[in-house]
Amino acid sequence: MPPPAPAPLLEGRELDTYYGQSHVLRGVSVRIGAGETIGLMGRNGMGKTTLIRTLVGLVRARRGSVLVDGEDVTRLPTFAIARRGIAYVPEGRGIFASLSVAENLAIAGRGGPASGASWTAARVLELFPRLAERLTNRGDQLSGGEQQMLAIGRALLTNPRLLILDEATEGLAPIIRDEIWKTVALIRSTGMATLVVDKTVAAVTAIADRIVILVKGEVVFEGTPAALKANPELMHRHLGV
Repeated sequence: MPPPAPAPLLEGRELDTYYGQSHVLRGVSVRIGAGETIGLMGRNGMGKTTLIRTLVGLVRARRGSVLVDGEDVTRLPTFAIARRGIAYVPEGRGIFASLSVAENLAIAGRGGPASGASWTAARVLELFPRLAERLTNRGDQLSGGEQQMLAIGRALLTNPRLLILDEATEGLAPIIRDEIWKTVALIRSTGMATLVVDKTVAAVTAIADRIVILVKGEVVFEGTPAALKANPELMHRHLGV
């Protein structure tokens, strides 16, 4: 008999999440395998950020479970889930506005795996030369694009196995968006798993192994980018393209 397939790196099973009386996620299941890139898509207000926050423990599911490497972590605090190799760059970027670029990076550093190249401050600054030029600038003195680079760089310094990017390029200038997508592609090439939320259909489908579309807190599509592109009516209805 063939050996059993490895458990997903991160998995949500039949998640029901509420904000007060508002039922936001309705039986959502999602899985992310080691080294896999998932594009999470859908219009505004459909539950994408709530799903991410539920997966990382910032919001508690009323029903369902969250697993890392097959282990139930549903009731664990967020820091305990993060320590299992999950890094989250939130939509608001979450950098420390009063700290310098160097200080923001310094507080995030954590050793990498025993084998393979780990992310260091030097490597992050090589990836984002703009940050190297602004090491003494405070977080609130950076442009939106530079703040996003800092948020991604800080997440990489935790040497995660999975990087979650919520609204990866929202509100950024086109040239900066291109730079962020090149960065995501590079991260993907290192074998790190990524979960990317973004509205740029062409960019997400170009990089993802699988696409998940949420509508009103339910999964209405899960499949390859090719399968999504083969269904233009669904793309138009749920993504507006």
